[in-house]
Amino acid sequence: MKKISLERIIEFQKLLVQFSQIERVIHRKHKDRHIYENDTEHSYNLAMTAWLLAPHFPKLNQDLLIKFALAHDLVEIHAGDTYIYGSEKELASKASREAAALVTLQKDWPELHEVTELIKEYETRQKPEAKFIYALDKIMPILMIYIHEGYTWKQKNITAKMLYDAKIEKVSLSPEIQPYFDELHKVLLASPHLIKSA
Repeated sequence: MKKISLERIIEFQKLLVQFSQIERVIHRKHKDRHIYENDTEHSYNLAMTAWLLAPHFPKLNQDLLIKFALAHDLVEIHAGDTYIYGSEKELASKASREAAALVTLQKDWPELHEVTELIKEYETRQKPEAKFIYALDKIMPILMIYIHEGYTWKQKNITAKMLYDAKIEKVSLSPEIQPYFDELHKVLLASPHLIKSA
């Protein structure tokens, strides 16, 4: 395999900076104000949470969990983030935008062949590790908003019922993650100061 040049490594840093500039709708408190979470923060937090959980599910491949978590949103460099309560047009175009973004990544970064193949695997959700990360990805925003005082829910007028209805089918793909989601839903119902129940 040909050695990667320093110039290419620098170009890769620029790509990762682009990734960090993709803002999500989720807010996090930073000192005395709320700021948007970005894709780098989200992917890192997802990977670390998967790593935390992995020893409790020894049948799952820990390395694969972490790799899926780090790679899963990389297409958003070109496709942007799609909010779960976005417009019909945004939601309808999500799959095609992300497929086109993957083609661009493959063309621009042949060195990332393993990464782009993992993104394809993640999208098919055939492996239990992909289902695990997909489901965990759906509860990460809930965890983040919960620890940051429900700010995004209050701003967007989101209720616990809306969250449950939007996520239960997706989370139920992973038998390992669904119990956490069910427990988290009960926590939200008991937290009217953070989120309305319905």
